[in-house]
Amino acid sequence: MTTITVMSRLGRRTYRRLVYGIVAVAVLGLFVGIALGQHLAGAVVYLLGTWIGGTITVAAPRLSDRTLQDERDYELHNHASGLALRVTMVLGLSVLPVLYVLDAGGQFEISGAVSGMVLTLSALFLLYGICYGIVK
Repeated sequence: MTTITVMSRLGRRTYRRLVYGIVAVAVLGLFVGIALGQHLAGAVVYLLGTWIGGTITVAAPRLSDRTLQDERDYELHNHASGLALRVTMVLGLSVLPVLYVLDAGGQFEISGAVSGMVLTLSALFLLYGICYGIVK
């Protein structure tokens, strides 16, 4: 019995270019849509691009007969993810207390956007802690 390989020509370089290219077009589409006042069109381009790029990211390694990701890629991903969380945490721990002190002193008003940012960052670190606990 022979196996059918859907993406036999897809190599590592093509895979990366394809995924990053689609995501780049999605982000640029969002920015162009916002700049032109076409927020809905920009959001649709962004949503389609991220879903298509994400689907390829998940499906291609399973459908290709070549190795598209290896241990180096996983190690780089883990290192980059940890670095991004550490930078976010350091900036958050540095800036947020100052904002609350300035708010208490009447020098700065914490708006809804800032409160949303605080809640989003808190949820991000809570999610990371839960995922870390599950993986560990």
